[in-house]
Amino acid sequence: MADKDDEQRLLQERRELLKLRQGLIEESDIIPQDEPEEIPKPTGTKAVENFFYHYKWYVVVIAFFAVVLVVMIVQAVTREKPDLKVAVISSAVESGIYPKLNDIENTLEKYCPDFDGNGYVHVQVNYIDLSTASGNIEYIDTNRQKFQSIELFGGESQMWLCDYGVIEELYSAYEKIDFFVDFSEEFPEAELIDAEGLVLSATDFTVHARWSTCPDDVAVYVRNVFENMTGNSKQAQEQRERALTVYRNIASGRVVNAENTEEP
Repeated sequence: MADKDDEQRLLQERRELLKLRQGLIEESDIIPQDEPEEIPKPTGTKAVENFFYHYKWYVVVIAFFAVVLVVMIVQAVTREKPDLKVAVISSAVESGIYPKLNDIENTLEKYCPDFDGNGYVHVQVNYIDLSTASGNIEYIDTNRQKFQSIELFGGESQMWLCDYGVIEELYSAYEKIDFFVDFSEEFPEAELIDAEGLVLSATDFTVHARWSTCPDDVAVYVRNVFENMTGNSKQAQEQRERALTVYRNIASGRVVNAENTEEP
């Protein structure tokens, strides 16, 4: 049987050789061409492993930025929106304002209603240090610029809590501008500075803030309305109305936010 197969194979080869000589067929028709071996595509778990093997660093980078984006979105959504923005400004270390920032914020919240009705009260304190005691020129210049460009002419903080050194410096540079609301007629018996600033040491504010050493020149002011000022935006006007309410509450000793009230 094997001999017969061999004879058939030899006969076939002779026929192909004869055709090749006669030009009836090409050599490539006889000799099979080498073709690359087809690699089977991985499936299932192997496909996943193969993907991560080739693209793992891309996946890591994309995942990192995705997590950062999600965190930023969550923080933006859950961040407490302030009911009131207050500029707390100190012109000298002796004012003692900086060490009391947390107590000042908490006490302001006692006098601040829930303006936006979201169930909690939050006062945002924006601190500016105008003192030159540090001797650091860059630090001093940065705070001066912050005071001038952000709070003075562009800020939404319509209530200021500051020592009188800040007011003196302000009116020395802009003596023709009435920056603050005059409360002398509304509160004739209150202790006011220049008829504008409500002296905190003469109110219950310092009691709630546990601030027995509060200097007599530290007071709260409410920004006035006048032309050609960027502080007259819709947001600033809303903050001004809220600041007026809180100022009046402090002047009259009216605590409106019981949840933020603690016995001194």
